[in-house]
Amino acid sequence: MISERFSQFSYQLMTQILVEKLGFKVVEIPSSHYIFSHKESDTLFVLPILPHQKNIALMNYRTIYNVLEKRGIID
Repeated sequence: MISERFSQFSYQLMTQILVEKLGFKVVEIPSSHYIFSHKESDTLFVLPILPHQKNIALMNYRTIYNVLEKRGIID
């Protein structure tokens, strides 16, 4: 089941992948959200600020993954 597969996918890990591996820039809006942008592909993600111990919601993971795939950022 996919929800079990990604049950340990944290916001910290998502940030590391987007910024360090895929070249996104991140801006923090204090006490509100993070804005991840990828200029080359004109891609933008807005995620709420949550403690790093919290795992990313499956819906957010799926949305990010689908957009990354459709924009050709990942294969």
